[in-house]
Amino acid sequence: MSSGLGYLVLEDGTVFNGRSVAAEGAVFGEAVFTTAMTGYQETITDPSYAEQLVCFTAPMVGNYGVADERGESDRPHAKAAIMRRLGGREWADWLSLHGLVGLEDVDTRALVLRLREGGSARAAVVSDESALGID
Repeated sequence: MSSGLGYLVLEDGTVFNGRSVAAEGAVFGEAVFTTAMTGYQETITDPSYAEQLVCFTAPMVGNYGVADERGESDRPHAKAAIMRRLGGREWADWLSLHGLVGLEDVDTRALVLRLREGGSARAAVVSDESALGID
């Protein structure tokens, strides 16, 4: 489990800094957002989010834990969770257990504005600088 810097990099070169809170690595997909205030586990396990990097607009994600019965399916379909603030370690541990990269301390408002104004974007979420080639 990582706890250093992490990044979301959009296809146009825009970089959003954050802090890596789940599995290490780099994942690629379409950056999308959800405005749901609850249901973070349901969102990540929803097949309609397959291969996507999900940005949560809620100010805190993970504050009520995880439970097997909350999933929309038996496994995660999204590739990454992008949050303003991580609400609990249990959520980060669950993401890690399932191999998902997670970022917190991301300016989710700026990201959502970019996606709303510019349309969908291919992107990468990386858990550390080495995946970006930054020294």
